[in-house]
Amino acid sequence: MINSGLSALMQVMNMITKFRTDLINEKGFLYAIDFETRLNLDILSALNFDKLNIKNAAPAFAELVNSFETDATLALVAGNDRTDWKKLIELVNKNWKGTAVLEPEEKDSPKEAIKDALDAFSFVARKIEALKRIARVAEKNAIFLKEINVKTRLKNLNKALLDVNRCLSLVIRDIDSGGKKAGKNRK
Repeated sequence: MINSGLSALMQVMNMITKFRTDLINEKGFLYAIDFETRLNLDILSALNFDKLNIKNAAPAFAELVNSFETDATLALVAGNDRTDWKKLIELVNKNWKGTAVLEPEEKDSPKEAIKDALDAFSFVARKIEALKRIARVAEKNAIFLKEINVKTRLKNLNKALLDVNRCLSLVIRDIDSGGKKAGKNRK
């Protein structure tokens, strides 16, 4: 368990380094996150939530879940301590208009709230990465896993991705127009 945690941490750190090196310009980085967000929305739109039954389709579900992408989103979330990333987060938060009302994924658990854009990006990455790991183990008929309401998790993920997509569209439009729209007061 510790080795898999360290391995996952190393993968994230390598991915962050790659994105920091390859996607230096703000616009390219935002386009990468936007592409990733739209790809994940496209995957979710292919699901029939009424027929979603993970127990009967564990291998197929695990394969589908593993097709979700989070590299760019994780780089944004993990990279927010740098000056450039702080400016980017400020710009994204200026354009944040989150509307998602997330439902509890477990019985008697409180609703989860998304307070700003960075929280939304973090929510999306965390839920997808957790689902990938759970699906890999569930595929092996692991009876020790408690049941999670996957339909609710995926619906919440879809809601959060839609909010992220709306925000990114505004930010990219703002940058493409030279800062004359929503984020015109940025430094």
